[in-house]
Amino acid sequence: MRHLPIIGIIGDLKQVAGMPYHAYGDKYVRAIAEFAAAQPVGLFPPFVPSLLDVVDGLLFTGSASNIRPELWDGPPDTPGPFDDVRDSFSLPLIQAVIERKIPALFICRGFQELNVSLGGTLVPDLGQTHHAPRNLDYEERYAPFHRIELREGSPLERVFGANNLEVNSLHYQALDRIAPSLSVEARAADGVAEIVMHGDHPFAVGVQWHCEYRPDLYVHHQRLLNAFGKAARDRRDQC
Repeated sequence: MRHLPIIGIIGDLKQVAGMPYHAYGDKYVRAIAEFAAAQPVGLFPPFVPSLLDVVDGLLFTGSASNIRPELWDGPPDTPGPFDDVRDSFSLPLIQAVIERKIPALFICRGFQELNVSLGGTLVPDLGQTHHAPRNLDYEERYAPFHRIELREGSPLERVFGANNLEVNSLHYQALDRIAPSLSVEARAADGVAEIVMHGDHPFAVGVQWHCEYRPDLYVHHQRLLNAFGKAARDRRDQC
């Protein structure tokens, strides 16, 4: 039996009880194992190119932290918190993933990292317009928050089986100038980019919302993870 495709998960450096921990949410691990049908494996800094010899795909997770504004020519008063360790790991890793055409899914912060790593910029602070209220419980914060619409003719219509979706929303920043190699495949009603993809790549898709949350409840989350898992299996079979 062929081994399951291996998908590396990129997380954060967090302070827990005053001590630094590398961490990522359980919901990402479950999403990869159960809906991408792959083996999740944590990847940690420093970045060395040989990391990419042992994975069939990469998942760049969401985070409460923001990318340092110095890395995308943002204003110095851009709000944090920041994670310099993740910045130094993720951004060169993304460039290598794109160059080597390794399937990758970019969620929330990962979505913004994809744009920044390829030369794009960010909106420093959207305020509350795209963030569910903090006082809601966990399930309510991740419930559908607004609708997005795919551009006409997007190849992702086949992935989602629809051209508009209801998505959750927990971000304070957004894409501003889109990196030249990325195309915007869906936007919210106010114009905020919600999906981007790299056209010259087998599967490099970024989503601003949290598609890892409850794929058992939200079919478009499930379908995206299924497609990501298939891309990782295809790469495994070709190697």
